[in-house]
Amino acid sequence: MLETFIKIIPLFALVGLGYLCKKHKIVGVISLKYLTRFVMYLSLPAVLLGKLASTDFETLLDIPFLTAYLISLISVMFTFGLVGYFLFEKRANYGVMLGLGGVYGNIGFLAIPLLAVTVGEWTSVPLALMLTLDLLILLPFSSFLLQLSNTNNTYFAHHENNFTPFKALKRSLLNPLIISIIVGLILSAWSITLPASVIEGLALLGSGAGPCAMFIVGTALFGRSMKQNSFAAIYMSTVKLAIMPFVVFLMMTMFQVNSVWILIATLGSAMPCAAVLGVMAEEYKTLSHQASTAVLLTTVVSVVTLPLLIHFLK
Repeated sequence: MLETFIKIIPLFALVGLGYLCKKHKIVGVISLKYLTRFVMYLSLPAVLLGKLASTDFETLLDIPFLTAYLISLISVMFTFGLVGYFLFEKRANYGVMLGLGGVYGNIGFLAIPLLAVTVGEWTSVPLALMLTLDLLILLPFSSFLLQLSNTNNTYFAHHENNFTPFKALKRSLLNPLIISIIVGLILSAWSITLPASVIEGLALLGSGAGPCAMFIVGTALFGRSMKQNSFAAIYMSTVKLAIMPFVVFLMMTMFQVNSVWILIATLGSAMPCAAVLGVMAEEYKTLSHQASTAVLLTTVVSVVTLPLLIHFLK
């Protein structure tokens, strides 16, 4: 476990460095905007494209893996969204947000670089498949439910909401990460081998994804705070870090997924809440403070829980 913890510490140190740089205004909004674009549009897509293109297509088209993860997403989101609905305020949009917070993890910016260092670079393949389901199914579907449940909300009756389900789906399809995954899948399906120089170029470009992504996570945490009346945030955090990984592990085992991919799926599901959760909560004026608190809380707690889980599963 000590070896795993030592590997993880430098990565979380980058998160802390990003937080401090944002706090002391060493980096500004504009510089962070372009750094994020570099990771989203170039570096991380290069990692996914290179790995998927060089992986056998039969390995990628793992129906039991995809089915087990999708069932895990839906079952946990609806079950604990419903529990949260009765536990907190009986409002449909609250239930949707509580359920989404319990399942939507930071796979792109945290899981891929973190597990590449602690487990191996090959982990980007199953993580890319999980990321695809998150971006193509989970987020648009959640956006649709939030839009539907906010129909009678006074705010939405008088203001145009720019985060409609159709726009969410369109944004997902045009997401550089999704495009790189689709291109990688096509190359793998058609057994197209990229030239060695291209593979080396993608590897060089992708080498910056890990440190830059962790730094960006740190900057996103600045400004968030742990305040009182955050029981909903604790609820989402508990579901995300404890229940979601357990359900994924159980489902993957039931569907007889390869044991190594079960390991990665469980670890990927144990990642802290994605920063996008706070953005969606703010867009829909639904538990915005609690969602942001959950992002901060799960990120801090995962410094301890992730090394423990990696050591236990390995």
